[in-house]
Amino acid sequence: MHRAIRIALSITFCWFLSGFIAGAQESSPSPSNPGRSPVPTPSPLTTPIPLSEIAVQAQATAESLSVIQNSLSTDQITATVEERLPRLTNEIALRTAELTKLLAGKLPLEFFHYMGAAAQRLNDELSTWNRDLTEHAKTLDNQIAHLEKLSNIWKSTLQLPQLSKAAPEIPKRVQDLINEIGRTQQAVESVRERDLALQGRILEATAQLQITASAVERAQASAVRNLFVQDSPPIWSLRVSDWTQEYKAPAMWQASLSVGVTYIKHHWTAFLVHALIIFVLFFVIRWLRGRVHKWTEGEPSLRRAAPVFDLPVSTPITLSFLITGRVYALAPSLLRAILGGVLLVPTALILRRLIDRRLFPIVNALLIFYFVEQLGLIATTFPLSVRFLSAAEMLGGTLFLIWLTRSKHLPTVGADTTKLFARAIRFATQIGLVVFPVTLLANVFGYVNLANLLGTGALRSAFIAAALYAALRIVEGLVIISLGVGPVASMRVVRLNRSMLRRRICGVAEVLAFVYWLSLTLEFFRLRTPLIETIEAVLETNLTIGSLNMFLGHILVFLVAIWASFALSRFVRFLLEEDVYHHWQLARGIPQAISTMVHYGIVLMGFFLGLAALGVDLTKVTILAGAFTVGVGFGLQTVINNFVCGIILLFERPIKVGDVVQIDADVGEVRRIGIRACVIRTADGSEVIVPNGTIIANKVTNWTFSDRYRAVEVSVTVARGVAAHRVVEILKNVAANHPTVAKEPEPQAYVVNLATAAVTFQLRAWTDRYEDWIQVRSDLSVAVDAALTRENIMLA
Repeated sequence: MHRAIRIALSITFCWFLSGFIAGAQESSPSPSNPGRSPVPTPSPLTTPIPLSEIAVQAQATAESLSVIQNSLSTDQITATVEERLPRLTNEIALRTAELTKLLAGKLPLEFFHYMGAAAQRLNDELSTWNRDLTEHAKTLDNQIAHLEKLSNIWKSTLQLPQLSKAAPEIPKRVQDLINEIGRTQQAVESVRERDLALQGRILEATAQLQITASAVERAQASAVRNLFVQDSPPIWSLRVSDWTQEYKAPAMWQASLSVGVTYIKHHWTAFLVHALIIFVLFFVIRWLRGRVHKWTEGEPSLRRAAPVFDLPVSTPITLSFLITGRVYALAPSLLRAILGGVLLVPTALILRRLIDRRLFPIVNALLIFYFVEQLGLIATTFPLSVRFLSAAEMLGGTLFLIWLTRSKHLPTVGADTTKLFARAIRFATQIGLVVFPVTLLANVFGYVNLANLLGTGALRSAFIAAALYAALRIVEGLVIISLGVGPVASMRVVRLNRSMLRRRICGVAEVLAFVYWLSLTLEFFRLRTPLIETIEAVLETNLTIGSLNMFLGHILVFLVAIWASFALSRFVRFLLEEDVYHHWQLARGIPQAISTMVHYGIVLMGFFLGLAALGVDLTKVTILAGAFTVGVGFGLQTVINNFVCGIILLFERPIKVGDVVQIDADVGEVRRIGIRACVIRTADGSEVIVPNGTIIANKVTNWTFSDRYRAVEVSVTVARGVAAHRVVEILKNVAANHPTVAKEPEPQAYVVNLATAAVTFQLRAWTDRYEDWIQVRSDLSVAVDAALTRENIMLA
């Protein structure tokens, strides 16, 4: 047994040794080709290309290489990141240096929000680049693997024994392909290495940015935590050493200036677009200025906004910031201060044209407060100086508001001042008389964070309010002009409802401006985020009614969807009835039917959207609706019958709005066809409510179903002895010459009764003035009497 095992092991060792020797011989240079470089042995998984398919596969490989090379030449991801990454890392370094100096002072909370948003913007850009490079690297890895596979295939093909017997062009073609594959592979690997290097630099920049963002978060958390804590000594306890130490602090304006210059270089296209917008608005305002004063003669409402068109420079600048203001939301602090001054100065010039002269001191005060605020921001690294500057500002603001309240400079309702604007100014003055003294006291007693929050928030809210008011007045003027000239003014709905449309559009603009101002004001006081979180928590409250669970937010969305559907239905029907129907020659009653069906459709759609917002499965609604219809159908047979009959009336149109109908003893005009009943107004002014089912089921006389013509009959009785044909001719002539009698059909006169002493004639004529047919009959009777009198024909 042991001997058999030893023999088996010896045979196995000899087999492995023979295989190793054979492999070494294959890897050594062939003696027959001593000058040829050794060719690596192809992978055992690589299958050579048969000789007959080399031409076809060579063409396919060449096309594949061309696609890869084209992708390398057209793909700009790597080049774009290589171009922009140095500028971004430079901006990150500059902002970090600026923040380091700013954190030495007492910053307002709003500034931390701005720095956090700027860091988030830079981080998002880095993340986008990193994601793009990662996807690009995956593509390059696939290309490298594909090229490696192609290289192995063609190298194994080059070792085919049959290839040596083929034409010399074929081995040369194969070798050229192998060389081209190698060059392409080197190019792809080079781009791949560049991507890896860029990703490393991006990770390094991201790490630096995370350090900056963490510092901002810590400083913001500390400021919020110490908001109601005395974080500085009272003003009266400051020492000379505090001032000496402050003057040793480095100024931050150089760092802010560097960040601003870098930002302008990186975002020069935004400034160029802004300049183009101002340029276009300048020529538009100049073109409108000569026409506005003419239009004000026919449109008195334009006089309130007309003065803004006399400022062809200030108005375009203010409007341009209204359009592009969000572009500069993350601009450096110094640049934002400069842009704010560029906006506030023309805004002040516009306000001086729009408001009462007694309010000019308020505008001047806002300008002074703004520049003092920006001076304090630039001097942030000198906290004691900023503190005294803020205290002086609050003291000056308090004294100014006291003088404003005791003087006659508060607005009153007049030609240039509306009641709402006057109330807003008075309310803002009262708020300022509370905020400014509280801010001053907080500063004096050492609650510097609280003082910065209150003072900065109040002043910035006032700046935004002033700019929005000027923008609203400009928008109001543009709305009035757009509704008064051009293609919009030619629309029938605009001609008939110009004043109403102006009020509604301006009202919507005012609501949007107020919401925007309120949102920014809450953010200035750091209340917007807590308020939003509280509202979200309330809306996520789970309400349980039996087995039905729903959120309060879903219920609110359901109610909003229903309200929006009714509002949209009202607006669409308004457009249809005021404009669209008048361009179509529709039969009477069709417009009302279309409007009703549009109303039903929009409301029903809003209802189902609201149900979807509630989280109700609409497939279950169908089943429930079927069961509900069966159950309710027995209890509400009459209501459902009237509803269905109302739909039939709208489509079949046996009666239409405006028709004169007779139902039993009631005769009147159809004023409305509703869901359940029709409203008919009788001649005596009463309104009769007739269920739709009654109209469908019973006999109804429609006097105006086909047309508005109505027969008018006048009976005349004359004594015997008068020629009958003479009387007939007189009656016909009287009717034919009457202006209210229709020419077609022609009037007719008949003998209807012969008696011993008298003959009775009847005149029948038609009139299209159905609503006045009684008056027409009276006029005909008077005219017949006058004609018979002229002919000496006596009535019996």
